Amino acid sequence: MFFGSLFGGYWAAEWFESIDRDRLARETIEEMKRGTPGEPEPKYARIEDIPGLPKYTEVEPGKPRPTLEEKPRPAARPAPQAAAAATSSDQAWRRNAVPFRDLNGKPLVAIVIDDVGLDRPRSKRAWELSGPLTLSFLPYAKDLREQARAARGRGHELMLHLPMEPTGRNDPGPGALLVSMSDAEIRQRTAAALDSFEGFAGVNNHMGSRFTAFRPGMETMLRQLKPRGLMFLDSRTTAQSVGDQTAQELGVPGIVRHVFLDDEESVEAVRRKLAEAEAVARRQGFVVAIGHPHEATLQALSEWLPTVQSKGLALAPATAVLRKRNGWD
Repeated sequence: MFFGSLFGGYWAAEWFESIDRDRLARETIEEMKRGTPGEPEPKYARIEDIPGLPKYTEVEPGKPRPTLEEKPRPAARPAPQAAAAATSSDQAWRRNAVPFRDLNGKPLVAIVIDDVGLDRPRSKRAWELSGPLTLSFLPYAKDLREQARAARGRGHELMLHLPMEPTGRNDPGPGALLVSMSDAEIRQRTAAALDSFEGFAGVNNHMGSRFTAFRPGMETMLRQLKPRGLMFLDSRTTAQSVGDQTAQELGVPGIVRHVFLDDEESVEAVRRKLAEAEAVARRQGFVVAIGHPHEATLQALSEWLPTVQSKGLALAPATAVLRKRNGWD
């Protein structure tokens, strides 16, 4: 009886503690959304400049993250789990995808804009660009559901930008996944973020150079995406990331980032990276390029987007690259 009571008390304590952790993660996200009553509308060019947010960077000055390339796999035979995910129309990544038909006519260029939702004026400028683009919203943005609906209404594909622990002491913001967390905590924080808005096709990591290299944590996170039918875009903020490989092994549809557009925030630098993305797309048949709602990025994209078709390329949503990468109809 004594040991039963002791065990029961310990189990109950753990259960209540897990509920408290889940509540805290959700309340933190809601608090970030509400902000301070009467606070004027912010107008900042960079997420780092917004008051109250942690300062962070994963890029050393003068050392942009390298471009990645891979061989296209149109004839590859997907694993049974991935094949099931690909063929089911009930999958959220298919249901929430921007329609795209001609996968093989031209090389595909998917432009993903991260950190959307916090700097609302520049986020709005991003979704007013010609598309389809793929816009990845942070879960603690204010008016998140309204912003996401507005972006989708402009014909853009949506993703969730899930905060994850970087290398070093930089802080990715509230609700981030950390390597020190238990499986239960990772599941709770992932669920809170996944429930923050609707209509997105998948998830990509916000920061995460440490967490994406931590296989146990990535497995736990990815297992939350699979029953929801979501895809995963590995932003590859570190060469040690196990995100794409783990997603493939678990049967979670996935793609990777090839080019970062704005590690250097100047219009000329972004133009060079866009030209690099074009070259990668021609060599491997598709490219995923990630940028942010910085002033330089928005200006360079506004000039470049109208030229895509004349260059023999096709602007595509991330789900189109997913289909082409895996040879899925």
